[in-house]
Amino acid sequence: MSDEQVEQPEETGPEKGEETPVRKRRRIITRRNILVLLGLGAASLVLLAVLAVFLYRGGVADSYIKAQFVAKMADIGIDFDADVFRVTVAPLRLELKNATFNDRTTGDKLFFIRDAQLGLTVKDLYAWQLSRDISIDTTEINGAEAWVKFDQNGRSNFSNLKLVEDEAGSRVNFKYQSINFALRDSVVHFGDASRKISADANNVFLLLEPTDLSVPDEQKRYKFDIGSNGSTFVYDEKPLRPVDLRATGIADQMGAEISQLKLTTPIGSSVLSGKLTDWAA
Repeated sequence: MSDEQVEQPEETGPEKGEETPVRKRRRIITRRNILVLLGLGAASLVLLAVLAVFLYRGGVADSYIKAQFVAKMADIGIDFDADVFRVTVAPLRLELKNATFNDRTTGDKLFFIRDAQLGLTVKDLYAWQLSRDISIDTTEINGAEAWVKFDQNGRSNFSNLKLVEDEAGSRVNFKYQSINFALRDSVVHFGDASRKISADANNVFLLLEPTDLSVPDEQKRYKFDIGSNGSTFVYDEKPLRPVDLRATGIADQMGAEISQLKLTTPIGSSVLSGKLTDWAA
């Protein structure tokens, strides 16, 4: 063997003071993943929109809200039915045609509505909750008919009704805080057997609108314009016709300021003004 030593290759390693490189962790939140998530979100929204359209066109929303409305009326003591009960989404409105409201106990007629358009708002639409509050913001009624009767004992045909509050957790709660109310071309039938009085108020109209939208609902005051013409009033089987009546003013929860009340009959005319301080009085 040669005297020359065979040189062995030296193993190289990290020099002193140098740190061993650490493998980089794979990032979970990457541009690609974000794009995938956005794509899934967009696809979900499209799917929900398509589903909503099919439910709306299929009348599922109509039948669901109608079922809840019928249930609420039943709780009050009213049998409700309508030839047309239609909900539109944009804008959110409820359309009624030939709607009847009868006493569930006696079957007596209470109300009839030929045509009604109600503007709705769903409160907290995107909140994570099972129940929803539907606010009735605007009401337009054409061709209503109402029956108000009192028997010999002073008991009215509305005495069987119960005003019930919505229970917590109900799926749909109807909140009636209509900002604008319009009733036209309507009739009210009135009868009081104990006083031998009856009346048919024809061409009844009622217009309500708030004086200030910025104040809370409990503090709102409403301008009103109410009247009828061509009506009939009967006392002790002696009719008086035609009778015209119109009143304008401002009302709130406590009472009303009547700027003018005009009554015209074949006997003569009267114009009054005044103030009601307590509706319950």
